[in-house]
Amino acid sequence: MPTPPTASITHALDLADARHWTRKPPTRPAPRLRYLLTAQEPHVLAARVFAYPEAVERWARGDSLDNLTPTHTQLIEREIYRSWQPLTRRRAHRQILDHDGCVTARLHARFTYTTPTGEFPDDRLRNITEDLPAAHARRLFHARHAESADDELSRILADAIGEAYFFRALPLGQQQAAVTISDLHLIQFHY
Repeated sequence: MPTPPTASITHALDLADARHWTRKPPTRPAPRLRYLLTAQEPHVLAARVFAYPEAVERWARGDSLDNLTPTHTQLIEREIYRSWQPLTRRRAHRQILDHDGCVTARLHARFTYTTPTGEFPDDRLRNITEDLPAAHARRLFHARHAESADDELSRILADAIGEAYFFRALPLGQQQAAVTISDLHLIQFHY
């Protein structure tokens, strides 16, 4: 089943990781919240789902679920995708990298190029599907395991796309530009 597009690199990686789960996560809000509360404090989880800690604890008990908005439900689902089966996720990443597996990124974005003479934004919205170089895929996975922000993941992905797509015909010594993602519309990963 293809993963839905997203503009968050973190969430796109989490959706791709879901293909490697060995069992499904809970589907209803209360069991999901009970699981999430085993790994995080109520005030931390509450901040991530934009709710009060007391409300999160009530919802986890199954009380006041009618106060759960669609936005809260979506944020709780993202938290499940972010935290479900972390050991399985790491094992899958390790197997992909150790066995020369392919990490494919499909993105719809605008780019900016930085050269010794200045910065040049490109107004074109490019649709790119590219296999990431192994070193960049490794950096992307390590940054994801370290809970790095989307900005850091974006820099790693831009370096990978620069090497794999924009500069693939040039030797490394001749790559005189740096690529940054200036406007990301959607991103999907497959591995």
